[in-house]
Amino acid sequence: MEKPKDTIDYIFDALDIEANGSIKKSDIIEALNRHGILEDDLRIKETVQALNKLDDSRIYPEEFRKIVSPNITLIEKAMTGKLIIPDFNNFYSFITNIYNRTILNKEGEISEHIQELKIVNPENYSISICTIDGQRLNLGPHDRPFLARSLCTPINYCIALEDLGQEEVHKHIGRAPKEKGFHYLMLNNEGLPHNPLDAGGALMISSLIKPELNSDKKFNFVQNIWTNLSGGIKPSFNNKAVLSEKGVADIEFTLAYFMRQNNLFPKGTNINDYIEFLFSCLSIETTTEALSVIAATLANAGMCPKTGEQILKPETVKNCLSLMYSSGMEEYSSEFAFSIGLPAKSSISGVIMIVIPNVMGIAIWSPKINKDAISVRGLDFCQKLIQRFNFHNYDSLIKTSDKINPRLTKNEVRMKGVMALIEAASRGDLFEVQRLASTGMDLNEGDYDNRTPIHLAVSEGHLNVVEFLISKNVDVNPKDRWGGTPLADARRGNYEKIIALLQKNNARD
Repeated sequence: MEKPKDTIDYIFDALDIEANGSIKKSDIIEALNRHGILEDDLRIKETVQALNKLDDSRIYPEEFRKIVSPNITLIEKAMTGKLIIPDFNNFYSFITNIYNRTILNKEGEISEHIQELKIVNPENYSISICTIDGQRLNLGPHDRPFLARSLCTPINYCIALEDLGQEEVHKHIGRAPKEKGFHYLMLNNEGLPHNPLDAGGALMISSLIKPELNSDKKFNFVQNIWTNLSGGIKPSFNNKAVLSEKGVADIEFTLAYFMRQNNLFPKGTNINDYIEFLFSCLSIETTTEALSVIAATLANAGMCPKTGEQILKPETVKNCLSLMYSSGMEEYSSEFAFSIGLPAKSSISGVIMIVIPNVMGIAIWSPKINKDAISVRGLDFCQKLIQRFNFHNYDSLIKTSDKINPRLTKNEVRMKGVMALIEAASRGDLFEVQRLASTGMDLNEGDYDNRTPIHLAVSEGHLNVVEFLISKNVDVNPKDRWGGTPLADARRGNYEKIIALLQKNNARD
C-alpha cells in the first residue's frame, strides 16, 4: 500500500517542475527567495548548511526530506502562501517598478550640516523591506552604511520607556507635535520639550537613559539594542561625525543650557555628558537592510522577525509609533500623516524609516533632501507606494478602493472583486458595475454558490444592469449550484421586461 503524501511530499512535487522525481539544490533556494526568505535567514540555517554540503547532483525525495525537515515550519508557510505577503514575488516586482521610476527623480540637495554628510555620493539610493514574517527584499546599495542621525530618537525613546514607563518619561517630555515655525527654544504649555523626537526631547531622553552609566557604557547599551532590534546586525559608529557635530552644535548647546536654566534636568548633572551621548547616537551608522528589520520589529509589536526575540514591550511600541505618526517627519509630519498615513521617521542624511503595523517595515536611503530636510526620492517612493497599495492607515474604510492588498492571495483578491461586483449588481448600482467592469473584471465570474452578476441583477429586477451586462456579451445561461438560471430567476420574480430581454438573447430555463 502506497504511503499517503504529507506536506514535504507536496512541496517536493511543486518544485519538481520537470516531473522526473528529482530537483536541483538551486530550486530550493530560488523558491524560498521568491517567497522573500533569503539565504542568510537564520531560520533556515540548517537547510542552507545541508544544501551547501551538496554538489550539483540531483536531490531525490528522501534526501529532500532530511534537508528541509529541521526548518519545515517556515518552509511550509513560505511555499504554501501562508506568510503575511503570500505572493511576495509579485510584490517584489511592484516595488522594483516603483524603485526604477523614482530613481529618475534628480531633485533635492545633499545636506551640508557636517562634512560627513557632504561627502556622500548623492546618487546613492537603496530600499529594503522586511515583513513581520521575515520576508525581505533589498534594492540598490542596501549594505552601504550611512549616518542614521535623528533615527536614533525613536529608538532612544523606546529604551527610556522600557526602563521608566510611559508615566515617568512624560513627566519630563510632552507628546504632541511641535507647531510649524516654532523657535527651537520654545517649550510646550507645561514648560517641557514638545516630544521625544525633537531636539529638546532628544536631549531630555539622553538624561533619562541609564543615568547610572557613564556615556561610553550607556552608548554601548544603546548599540546593543540596535543590534537586537535588527536581528544581529551591529551598527557602526562614525567618530569623525561626532567631532564635526561639536563644531556646529551651537543650537544643541544653547538648548541644553536653556533647559538647565528652566530646571528640566536633574540637579547636579553634567549636561555635557548628555550632549556627548546624543552626538554619539546621532553618529550611529546603519544600512537600509538593518533598518528595515528594526522597522519590522516595531511593526511586529517589538518582536524581531528574524530571531523571534521580544525586544520591546508592545505598549512601548504603541507609544513610539503614535509619536512617529504625529511628529516623526519634522515640520512635514502633518502632511505625511494625511497623505501617506503611516508612522515614519526621517533624517537629514536622506533616510526614511516607515512602519506598517502588523505588516512590514521599510527603510529608504537617498541623500538628496528637500526644503523640509526629507529625502526627495524617499518621499516620492512613499507617495507611489500608497497610490498602489492599501497601506494608508485609513484605506480599509474605502470598500471599493482600486488599491492592491498584498496581504491577500490571488484567489482572495479575485473573490473580493467578484463579491463587490455581485453586490453592486444586486443593488442595481449600474455606475459601480460599469466601474468594476472597466478594471477588466470577468463579468461571468460567480460567487461561492456560482451565482453570477446577471443572476443577482435579474433576481432583484434591475433591468438597466441586466441590459448593460448583456451588452458586454455575458453568458445569459449560467447555472448556480442548484441549477438555477437567470431566466428562471426572472420568472420567479415575474419581471416581464427582463424575461423578454433574456429570451431575445437566447436565454433558457
